[in-house]
Amino acid sequence: MNWNGASMRMTSTRSLAPRGMTLVEVIISMSIFVVLAGFTILAVQQTVSGWQQSERRRVLYERASGVMDIVATDLRLAITDEQSGVTKVGARMIGDIDPSGSQRIMFVRAFETGPERAMVFGAGDGRPGSMTFRPPDDDGSIAAPLAADLKTTDADTYNGMKVGDFKPLGGLAAVGLFVRDETLYRAIQAPPPDALTGMFNPGASQIIAKDVLYLGFDYWGQETRLWEPDRKEKVYTGPEKIWDSTRAITVAPLNKFFLHRGSESRLDTTDDVFPEKIRLTLVCDAPMPRAVNTKLVQEMGDADIGWIEVVNTRGFADGGDLNSHIYVDGEWMAFKNRRADAFEISSRGARGTKAKTHKAGALIRTGRTFRKVVYIPGWREDFTPDTQWRSKRDAQNEPPRKGPK
Repeated sequence: MNWNGASMRMTSTRSLAPRGMTLVEVIISMSIFVVLAGFTILAVQQTVSGWQQSERRRVLYERASGVMDIVATDLRLAITDEQSGVTKVGARMIGDIDPSGSQRIMFVRAFETGPERAMVFGAGDGRPGSMTFRPPDDDGSIAAPLAADLKTTDADTYNGMKVGDFKPLGGLAAVGLFVRDETLYRAIQAPPPDALTGMFNPGASQIIAKDVLYLGFDYWGQETRLWEPDRKEKVYTGPEKIWDSTRAITVAPLNKFFLHRGSESRLDTTDDVFPEKIRLTLVCDAPMPRAVNTKLVQEMGDADIGWIEVVNTRGFADGGDLNSHIYVDGEWMAFKNRRADAFEISSRGARGTKAKTHKAGALIRTGRTFRKVVYIPGWREDFTPDTQWRSKRDAQNEPPRKGPK
């Protein structure tokens, strides 16, 4: 009995002694931890991805809203008619295309309100125009102007780019809007110059926004019926891509303006025309590398169409809508479908660009497309036939008839 009792006590003691985990238990435990860690990482990645998309969308919409407000305000204040007795034509609206194929617009607008008006409120008074910033002294007073600043006088023209540039606007100034190197510029010059095309100088213009991939203008003319007409119709009823309110510019492409008359119409303000409304198309993007982007896998020729391979298409549109465009080395392409690693290109050289060869590894961007229609309050039409207009002009230019002797 004693031996058996001792045996039972020894067996009980061994069963309570600690023991290590077997290899199978370690593997199972590690597998559970790996699975849980994977779910955690996936959840964090989805959260971060959602936050990045929200931030990109916020930046895009804020930038687009600001740009649209500035451009729309300028266009609504466009001057379309001259006051009686004016000998110099100031009211003009010129929408042409630069050598790279990008649209741009120039027009004359009123500056009765806004921050620019405050800058020139006291212009032309003969006083020194010093706007140099000087921090206050310890006692709160501001130092007197420097002797060099007192010699500064009003400049001949105003573009807001240098001290003393305070020529009086007279209520009018020329405005030019153009995109260069994915940057939107706004040029202001007063009084309005004779040649508006000289305004397109980035060095003398204000930067409105960066990462602007495209800015387009559609002009609603007197023959326009639809923004998006049926291409199969024999008579074109869509918007115009160029505009010349004077109807007199003989330089391409404005000499192809649908209401073009010739240089003899330059000083005749009675036949000037202005669109009823303008549709703005803006494509902007978030800064790199936050922007949605990818790269070409293989070289692409200037005539290649159909499926093209890319690294990935994550974040791009599905295809077939307004946002289904890609931007490669200055060329826009429209695509109608996409896979995880390819786009099906439907057209090359979209949005006024030209098709060209692209090397492997070329950066691909897409941006976000926004549109807005701006009505021109003082729009003007002219249905007078050219023959009738010329007859009237010739009659006005004839010398007075001599009476009977």
